[in-house]
Parts: sequence; structure tokens; C-alpha cells
Amino acid sequence: MAELKEKYSDRIIDRGKGYLDSVKYCIKINNTICGKVEGSRTYKTEVDLDSLDGECSCPYGTNCKHAVALYLTYKKGNFDNATEFITSLNSMSKSELIELIISKLEDNPDLIIKHNIRKSTKRENFVKEFKTKFSTKKIEEADAILSLLSFKQLLEMNDYIEEDSDSLIDKLFEQAEYTNEYDDWDNEDYDGGLSDLSEKIKKEIVKNAIKENTSLEVIKRVSLHDEIIENADMFLKFKDGIKRKFSKEDCLKFLISLKNPNVKEIVSCVSEDTKSILYDSLPDKISLIKSIGKETNDKVILFIVAIYEKNVSFLFNNFKYFDEAIKENYEIVEKFDSIAKLFKKNKFNNEEIAKKLLDQDENANYEEEQLRYLALQINDFNFIKNNLNLDRLEEHKILLDRLFEIDNKRTLALIQNNKIILGRHWSDIVLIFKFLKKHYGASTIKRYIENNKEHFTSSHLKNHLKDEGIFIQFTKGNLLVEMR
Repeated sequence: MAELKEKYSDRIIDRGKGYLDSVKYCIKINNTICGKVEGSRTYKTEVDLDSLDGECSCPYGTNCKHAVALYLTYKKGNFDNATEFITSLNSMSKSELIELIISKLEDNPDLIIKHNIRKSTKRENFVKEFKTKFSTKKIEEADAILSLLSFKQLLEMNDYIEEDSDSLIDKLFEQAEYTNEYDDWDNEDYDGGLSDLSEKIKKEIVKNAIKENTSLEVIKRVSLHDEIIENADMFLKFKDGIKRKFSKEDCLKFLISLKNPNVKEIVSCVSEDTKSILYDSLPDKISLIKSIGKETNDKVILFIVAIYEKNVSFLFNNFKYFDEAIKENYEIVEKFDSIAKLFKKNKFNNEEIAKKLLDQDENANYEEEQLRYLALQINDFNFIKNNLNLDRLEEHKILLDRLFEIDNKRTLALIQNNKIILGRHWSDIVLIFKFLKKHYGASTIKRYIENNKEHFTSSHLKNHLKDEGIFIQFTKGNLLVEMR
């Protein structure tokens, strides 16, 4: 479970746990697991077991709750391993392989459809027809014959889609509305598959660029830069051309993506404008980013790296870079729960540090134990009061307890003078009364109810307070309060 926190937020992990029963199947193919997960519809999901990156057909797209559910299913041992099946394919005769494919055609009609499209489509004039007769049908045809098109044709199609994408999507909408198909499109198909086709074209171009010795033609197209960056090592010998043609941001991404990156070369591309790109590569490139931080003596970079590495002594001794680190990479806030755990484990106590960490509570997802640890270090009544969130009273009752420990009279006055509390949901009011009963006793509670009796007419609220041993009754206009 801990390994997931490097890629997935606690919220996504928690939601993924709730989808374990929705995983229809999980198959391990080499070092990837794939499966189907039932959500608002059935989604195809994959997780790379090396990086734990997830890909999903859901609207979230990457590193989603469905990927978490699939991975946790795999970790429980509930998966089928494809290794034996793949090995058996190698030993099958041609006739056996044909028989196997035929048996799967009913569930995979795309195999037949794409075959027939390849057979009937004239490749020579396809790009011209794609432009003049653009439609969802042409997108489907292009997808089927993509691998058969020449490098020049692929470039022409890429340029056409990039230059006219907005008008092409508009055209698809018009055609769909005219044929009454628009209502059948879901959010994933809003562009009729055009974006998927565009991505496939880019992959084909970059794959073929090296073979056809046309890399310079590819490098000058901004639309292909992301694909080049993803395949950086294939374009290593064209690095000088890339430095000339790429933006500073894309050039830095390219250099970072190389298998054996040059730290000094990367440092020359790093500026305040491009620094965020370094953080985007965490945690995969943590050693590289650490080397860059050391080379530049950038303590903010090293502080952020220390958060990922859970280097508690470095963090404690360099906490003056905390605010700057958040400004440069706010995503680190999601890791503050583990930092609080480490500080507690190592018995590091510092009120200033505790205040800064507690200030980030809303997005740090601290557990009860961590909140208590931070609050105990803080003696500033107003600071705790300002961080007390009534919308999260179930969690923040710990902060209420800390207010009592600092100054019980001011805490009681805070509750008694805050009329907003009595207008909240019954569950919050019950929590407040649990707190009053624990710390102040029966007489305080009776006075509080008597002074605010108009708020205690709800039978629903009175029934829940009765469960806490607080009995409220109105008899002939008189209020009776009993405690047990």
C-alpha cells in the first residue's frame, strides 16, 4: 500500500479500496497488469508494475481509483498470469493459431472490420479523401490503415489535424447532430475519436522517423515534441537540433527523459520559469533531481527531494525553506502526513514547524494521531482557534480538546458565544455536547441549553442527545434538562 502513495493521493487510494469488488478480472502480461473495472460504465484499466503508472479509459484517464483497485486486486493474488499462455502460443501450429483467432472473432469484431477496411481502402488517395470527406467514418478508416500509410502521408495527416482540430471537431458535431448520433456520445467520445487517432499518428511518425532518417523533419514540428520526449533516447544523436528547435521547457523535458542524463547540461536549462518541470518528474527521477539540487546548491530543490526521500533530519534542520518549497511545488502538501509521522516517531518537537504543518491540514489529510501530535506542540490559543474547522468537526475535535488544555475558560466562551454551532447539523451539535460533557459537566450543559432553548425543539436532535445521556423536555412551556 505504501508504494502507491508515491503516485496516488490518499483520496484516490481510499476510493480505489471501495472498488475492489468491481474488478471483473486482472491479467498479468509481462510486467503489466490489465483488466476491466466496473464504474459508471466498464473501464479498461492497465497498471505498469515497474512505475505503478495507471492508464484507464475512464474520464480521469491516469492514476485513477480504478487503477488502484486493479493493483490492490493483483497484490491480493487475485490475477491470472499470461506467461504460460504466451509460451503456449509459440508452440502452436499455424492451423491451431488460426482456430484460436476464429474462436475469438465473435467477441472481437474489430479484427474483421479493420481487415475489411484495409482491403477496401485505397491508400494512395486516402489523405486527400480524409481531408475532403472528413467524418467519423474516415477516422475509423484511418485508424485501420495507419500502419500501411507512408511517412509522408502520416506527416500530412498530422499537420492537417493539428492546424484544423477545432473546425474538425465542430464538423463532427454537426454531422452527429444531423444523423441523431450526438446523444449517444459520452464524454470520452466528444471528438469522435479524433484525439485518439492523432495520438496514434504521432506514435507512428516518431517510430518511423529513425528508420527513414527523417528525424529533422519531425523535430521541427511542435506537435510531435511530446512524443519525441517520450522516446528521448531514440533521438539522442539529434540533441543539438533539438536544443535549437525546442522551447526551453521542452528541451529540459527531453534532457531529463534521457536514460543517462547529463546533470550540468540540464542545469544550464533550469531557470525559475522551468523549475517546475523538475518536480513533474518526481519521484521517478529523484536521484537526478537531487544531483541537480546539489550542483546548483538549491536548498529548496533539496528540501522537496527530502520530502520524497523522507529524510527527516534534513527537513527538520532546513525547515526555513518550507514556504518556498510549497510555492514551487504545492503537490508536496499531500506528503505532509508522512512527514508528521516521521517527526513524531523521531520525537522532533518545534512549535513553529507544527504551526506550518497544521496550516496545511486541509490538503495534508492528517490522521487523528498526527493532528494530536501537531496540536500538542502549539500553545497559541488563537492559532488553534483559527485552524478549527466546524465543517470537519469529527476530525477537529482534537483541536477543540487542545483549546481546552490551553485555556478552558476561553474555550467555553468560544462555544457559548458561537451561535453558528447551534445552527449546524445535529451530528455536529452532538459532538459539541460530548466535548462539554467530557470537560465541563452537567451544570454547564444545562445553562447552555437553557440560554439557547429555541434551538432544542427538534425531536430528532433531542433523541440523539438522549443517546449521550442528555435528556431535554418541554413541559407546559417549561424546559427540563436532566443528565445521566
